[in-house]
Amino acid sequence: MRAHHSFESSEQEILEITASLLQQSGYRISRIQKQGTTLSFTATCAAVASEQEERARIETLVEHFAIECWSVRFV
Repeated sequence: MRAHHSFESSEQEILEITASLLQQSGYRISRIQKQGTTLSFTATCAAVASEQEERARIETLVEHFAIECWSVRFV
């Protein structure tokens, strides 16, 4: 199963750090896009064993860096 995460924030540095950490963990990262005052990027993990574990793992990053908006889709 794959996990497609979307992250949004108004602070570029937070997204850059988060994207870097996820990339080091094996996620495929998109370019950071700017839409008005909001910045966003996506991260994809090709092999997720459990939706619950993946959500908990990423939620920790979201809370630690105070990311404004995060969503995940499992395929």
